[in-house]
Order: sequence, then C-alpha cells, then structure tokens
Amino acid sequence: MGYINAIIILGGINVIAALGVAILTGYTGLFSIGHAGFMALGGYMCAIMVMEFNVPFAIALLIGGTFAGLCSFIIGYPAFRSRLRGDYFAIATLGFSEAIRLVLNNTYEVVGGAFGYMGMSTLTTLPVILIAVALALYFAHMFVTSQYGKNCIAVSQDEVAAQMMGVNLLRTKLIALFISAFYAGVAGGLLGFYMAYLSPSFFSITRSSDLLAAVVFGGIQSLIGPFITAFVLIAVPELLRFFAEWRLVVYGLLFVVVMLFRPQGLLGYVEMNFAFARRWWSKLTAKKDASAKGGAA
Repeated sequence: MGYINAIIILGGINVIAALGVAILTGYTGLFSIGHAGFMALGGYMCAIMVMEFNVPFAIALLIGGTFAGLCSFIIGYPAFRSRLRGDYFAIATLGFSEAIRLVLNNTYEVVGGAFGYMGMSTLTTLPVILIAVALALYFAHMFVTSQYGKNCIAVSQDEVAAQMMGVNLLRTKLIALFISAFYAGVAGGLLGFYMAYLSPSFFSITRSSDLLAAVVFGGIQSLIGPFITAFVLIAVPELLRFFAEWRLVVYGLLFVVVMLFRPQGLLGYVEMNFAFARRWWSKLTAKKDASAKGGAA
C-alpha cells in the first residue's frame, strides 16, 4: 500500500507541474523545456521558509510558488520584449533552468550545494497531495475559462490578430508564465517535502522533458489530457523500472508519432467541464423530489 501511495504522490506532484506547463504551452503556445528550474526555485524557497523560519507548510508552498513566479520575469520580460517565440524561447528557458541548477549545485551556504538540502521533514502526504491537485485543477480551469485564458488562446492562435483585437501581448504572456512558474514552484516544494531533502540533480532537463511530454501527449488547449498523461508518465516507469532508462527514447518516438497522426494530442481541445456533475445532481434531486411527493400522496 505504501508503494501505491508513493506512485500517487509522485504522480500528483507531476500533475501539478504539468498543469502549469499546459497553461503556458497548451493555451498560450509558448514551448518551455526549462520548468525544472522553476520547480527548483520554488522547492528550495519553500524548504528555507519551513526549516529556517518555521513558516507553516501551506504558506511556505505559496511563498515558494510566488518566488518562482517572480523569478520567471527574469527570463520572461526580456524574451517577450524581444518577441522570442518557438524554438528560441524554448532554448532560452532551457538555458535559464540549467543556470539555476548549476548555481544551486555550487552554492554550499544554506542550500548545501551538490550535497543537497538535508534534514527536511516528510510533510507531503497523500491527503495533502489530493487537496493540492484538486485546488490546482480547479484554479487552472478557472483561469483558462476566464478572459485572461481567452487572451492566451488568442495569442497562441495568431499574435498579430490578437494584438489588433486589443490583447496586450506582453502582459498576457507574462501572466501565463507567472502562473505556470507558480504551479512548478509549488510542485517543487511538495517534491522536496516528500523526498525529505532537495538536490539539484532532481531538476535536470529530464524532468522538464517529462512535463513537456505530458502536455504534448495529453493535448493542446486541454487540462484533462495533461492531467491524465502526467500521472501515467510517472506511474508506468515506476511500475516498469527495468524500462525507465529508455523512457527518453520512447518519448522521442511517441513525439514523432503524435505529431504525424494527432498533432493536437490525444485529448486536444477537449476541455474539462463539470456538466456531468450538474447532470448527476439534477437527476439525484429529481429522484428525491419524486419520492417525497409519492410519500406525501
């Protein structure tokens, strides 16, 4: 049972980070292969808040996510001002992520350098993950269905047309990047307090590629698709550990297959909604009303 819990917890952490990438890549059209860097920033800040300043875990997660979001402006503002897009922006995020990892790897004061940040408590439990995933999914849905989310979709479809319609390109992209980095930072904090320590090796390009793969396979402009694939991409290598070292090769082949036969992803443009819950509730209340009327008669 403990092994199943571990898979669920790691899958939930991956889901939260992937939802952030879905907002940036799936809805705004900005490919990022450097979200592991934002996870590192949020994770280390959250650890320092809890271990050094005795901040409550929930508040520390928000601080870590906010710190990662603010740091995203360091790469986002100059990149968007110079109108970097596509591969150029992806390479910029990769360089930013690797720079963060190398700085952490060589900073031994407080964060422990290559040895990692030790002595952390195990605060990320199964109930915490379930609550965090539910909140992350709810707020992501609220964002993508709001006017800000519609602006992001307009930017991803055609920047020139979106700008002519009055969409502020710089502000829209920065908001999407901030929220995306916030999600990654929260996921980094949850990861650190599950593993009970943090190491720069946790946040390599492999983790960034896993998150991007979840969005590409799950579907563009979809939350439920990346939600499912982010969990599957964690669970399958854990269940098939002998095959885990080949996952990057498999990802490359799957990328080619998906791009050729279903470029929008497995559940592309399939938006999560709660209509089924409303229908179920209407049927339930209708049955109760009918039974109550029958009893009164």
